[in-house]
Amino acid sequence: MNKYTKSIKRNAAIGLWGSAAAVILTALFHFVSPWRFYPSVHTSRWMLIAGSVLAVLALSMSLMVIRKQIPTLRQSDSLEAKLSGYAQHIRSLYLTMLAVVVLICLFTVLSAQNVLLMLAMVSTLMLILAYPNIYRIKVELGLTDEEMKSLYGDQYIADGDSGTADVK
Repeated sequence: MNKYTKSIKRNAAIGLWGSAAAVILTALFHFVSPWRFYPSVHTSRWMLIAGSVLAVLALSMSLMVIRKQIPTLRQSDSLEAKLSGYAQHIRSLYLTMLAVVVLICLFTVLSAQNVLLMLAMVSTLMLILAYPNIYRIKVELGLTDEEMKSLYGDQYIADGDSGTADVK
């Protein structure tokens, strides 16, 4: 079980921080560097169109996969099946988005279109918002407090709420 939680954490960190680094390096190159690529107007326009379509399709795909995959994983029988499926889901989502962000950043540098930099930032923001912490994993997989204690030990702090409100 521990290997799945480490895999989730590692792949999410690689995808998120790799995307953030690519966006920062691209912004530095685009705005600070004395070097600039000057493609033809036709080439620059097609790179802008291709990068925009790629960003929109990648974000749509990511949100669709998250929406469809999470309920399916929640209904798995065992804890190990849930964790292995979730680890594979996070791996494919974050590494695919890393590749998309790097490609959009490459288009930004080659086409000198800073609009593509904005789309790369939006794609990275989506990775930030979908980042799997231990409480998000609990909610998305529908885990109990006992399962969370067995996975994370003292890192997990149980809600402690019995479901009734104290009224005075």
